[in-house]
Amino acid sequence: MGERAIQMNMQPLQAVFESLNDPLAEQRRNQPLGRTLTMVFLAMISGENSEQGIAGWIKEQRWRLKSVFGFRRGDVPCYSTIRRAIDTVDVCELESKLVAWAQQVQVALGQTEWDGVAIDGKFLRGSADGEHEALDVLNAFSHRLGVVLGQRLVGSKTNEIPEIIPLLEELTLKGVLVTVDALHTQRATAQAIVEKGGPI
Repeated sequence: MGERAIQMNMQPLQAVFESLNDPLAEQRRNQPLGRTLTMVFLAMISGENSEQGIAGWIKEQRWRLKSVFGFRRGDVPCYSTIRRAIDTVDVCELESKLVAWAQQVQVALGQTEWDGVAIDGKFLRGSADGEHEALDVLNAFSHRLGVVLGQRLVGSKTNEIPEIIPLLEELTLKGVLVTVDALHTQRATAQAIVEKGGPI
């Protein structure tokens, strides 16, 4: 499938950010949430992982960003604008829309033989503080796309096993080879994969 055909069958990621609910939309007409989040995303894939680093990257790239996004009035979002934008985001809404977008990408690219999805839990670096342990997140990672297709937060009083079934239910698994670690070699997990069309 050609690049043009792929683009026609999938929503641009910027449109995903722009579709998010913004309760403060009227207050930031010059810096709409979707555009700010798109710039944040570009900074992150360029290697920035802190709010200060993201703000610095956006400022450094401001002339190029203004050209790409086609705005002339005002400047690129500053640190405080970026913080307010991130704080505004409904995490559940964003996650749901990103999962749907990733599945669009899968469909647009078409499936190859033995496409793989790895289910694995990771502790988020930097999420621990003096009062709370690091967050444990169970992820479904697409080998082909190099993106997380879905994730579930593992509670501090449980483990990954109860979270894998809801995660699998969110995924398109027909013809997909699913790999898990030894913790998830459970009958219920295998059954869930088979019911979703995955090979076992």
